[in-house]
Amino acid sequence: MKACTSINVFFDSEFQASVQEQMRRAADGGFRHVDMNFWDWSHSEKSPFKQPDWRRWVEGIGAAARRMGLTFTQAHAHVYNFYAYEPENPHEEQIRRSIEGSGMLGIPWVVLHPSQRPDWEEADSLDRMIEENAAYFRGLAAYAQQFGVGLALENMSAAKHGFTTAGQLCRLIEAVGMPNVGACWDTGHAHLAGQDQSASLRELGGRLHALHIADNHGATDEHMPPFFGSIDWPPILAALREIGYDGDFTFEAHNLVRRVPAACQAEAIRLLYQIGAHMVEEAGEW
Repeated sequence: MKACTSINVFFDSEFQASVQEQMRRAADGGFRHVDMNFWDWSHSEKSPFKQPDWRRWVEGIGAAARRMGLTFTQAHAHVYNFYAYEPENPHEEQIRRSIEGSGMLGIPWVVLHPSQRPDWEEADSLDRMIEENAAYFRGLAAYAQQFGVGLALENMSAAKHGFTTAGQLCRLIEAVGMPNVGACWDTGHAHLAGQDQSASLRELGGRLHALHIADNHGATDEHMPPFFGSIDWPPILAALREIGYDGDFTFEAHNLVRRVPAACQAEAIRLLYQIGAHMVEEAGEW
């Protein structure tokens, strides 16, 4: 396990900073493992990810990573709630590009969100929601296999959404029944949903292949680093060690950097890396 950060830490919605510039700034802070955030680049029509030659853009990112000595170890795909759209819609193309792009970058696990039925809390709706999500992800997992990519399904942040618990994720993963489908555990989401995180990680066990590490105070998804909120971290590290988690300690803690003046951001990213390196060392090797 290595300290890792999503490159969204330096994302700018006006596209003034390229992915390569985001990567360089993360590398200058000490990171050698990074998470490719396709989600950030999947909305604006100005984005290179939405152009016909998007594969050339991804190839350029891969070449830059090799020059900088960086390794992409996970990614965040474009996501949407499929219950709100017809089956064929523009979101699906962005998800397929996220998966193929991950394969081009040698990324083993790309994170996706389960979709939530608005009536999921009614009788039998949870079972239907799991079955419908399983059918959807089974098809997507088959598509991802041709690129050597796995799908890591993420826990959601509020009880009204469903898929907030490890048990619900385990049921979904088992229902999909594909070897390239596992879980991503988002610590910030889990804290908002009031989950026992160490017990949840133990329940996920070998199904866990990706992390989103962020802290908050239990009210909003603040995306701050550990020790800036109210999460109790030692039990989480102990559980990761116990289950032999095989991925990286990946930050989604961009607000540490984005909220400080530009002149302070180089120091902020170095602090983020130092926090990650310290926690990985505390967790120990396995």
